[in-house]
Amino acid sequence: MKKLFKNTKVWMLFLCMPLIFITSCKEDPAEDKTIIIKEGPNAADEAQTAFIEAEDGTTIIFEEGTFSFTNTLSMDGKNNIIIKGAGSGLTKLNFSAQASGGEGVLITNGTNIRIQDLTIMDSEGDALKTRNIDRISFVNVSTIWSGTPSSTNGAYGLYPVLCTKVYIDNCYAYGASDAGIYVGQSDQVILKNSLAEGNVAGIEIENTTNADVFDNEAFDNTGGILVFDLPNLTQYGHTVRVFNNNSHDNNRPNFAPAGNIVGNVPTGTGFMLLSTNTVEIFGNTFSENQFAGVLVASYLIIGTPNDPNYQSLPYLISIHDNTYSMTGMVDVASQAPLTQDIIGLLTGNGYAQPNILLDGILAAPQVVCIQESASITFVNMNATDQTFQSITDDISLHDCNQTPLPVVAFEPF
Repeated sequence: MKKLFKNTKVWMLFLCMPLIFITSCKEDPAEDKTIIIKEGPNAADEAQTAFIEAEDGTTIIFEEGTFSFTNTLSMDGKNNIIIKGAGSGLTKLNFSAQASGGEGVLITNGTNIRIQDLTIMDSEGDALKTRNIDRISFVNVSTIWSGTPSSTNGAYGLYPVLCTKVYIDNCYAYGASDAGIYVGQSDQVILKNSLAEGNVAGIEIENTTNADVFDNEAFDNTGGILVFDLPNLTQYGHTVRVFNNNSHDNNRPNFAPAGNIVGNVPTGTGFMLLSTNTVEIFGNTFSENQFAGVLVASYLIIGTPNDPNYQSLPYLISIHDNTYSMTGMVDVASQAPLTQDIIGLLTGNGYAQPNILLDGILAAPQVVCIQESASITFVNMNATDQTFQSITDDISLHDCNQTPLPVVAFEPF
């Protein structure tokens, strides 16, 4: 026995080996959790179960294929979740047979959510809505309604509302009856490298603060890019930069359902600003938008707000260093009655459709500063008294500068 235990260290190592092996095989508590959804007849139920039961840190993967849903796919109260496909052209969530629910995908009340590499098709209502999410990312996501764009399509493609730290990169939207890519009542937004076509509004920033919208393309919409502030919502918007975008050929007749605010967007608008403040528009290309490259308007041109705290008049607006071209004119008969009246006012006073058009309902001319090349065309309708008696193409009153706005920066999820 003395000889047997002579090398105590060797024996101790031998006796502990099973314990070491067992310990090494224990699950790492930090290991990511992954749920894989495969194409098949049970995929919709499996996906909804995954959305309900996902724990913090879960990655839900839809494999390549087409996944058909008859109800809204919903998630609530989750944190640190990644939802991804095999690519926007490879993984398709199809809602063409949807029988219930107001959205295709709905994600609410969470923190750190990322959706990427998939397409959402033909939802009954909004394609992908996120509400009350802190740090939400959309990367390489497409929202599409098949066929010719119609007023019966859902209102919004990508639709983050009441969110913070919204990151949208390399996304695509087609066929929305309101806005293809819409960010509403949110704070801290980066929207870049995305494409919107065939919508009423290609890209819309509404009642949102601290947003950078850049390196996007908008074409074949009614209006390419919109920055709106509307009454009676949870917050008012300000501090938005729209720069280095290509907004062109946005001449699609407006197909918004009756009564929608975007039903007032004139066909042929490259960029439209409505009743907001502290906006900088620079370095963009506005070409072949046959109503106006840039339109600045007050809510008062379309109605009287019933919100006592709402500021109807745009102010602290800076328009500079953009590029414009326009060689045609949109069909007047396809326009809404208000827009037809505006076109009649312009032509009746000898003006063609301008690169920059102001309705002129302003507290003072220099709340809108314009620093563009001398070759641009400009008209101010001077509609403050709504008589339109002082229409002018004198841009000199807007020869001023605003302080450049800060960069929006945050770490996306």
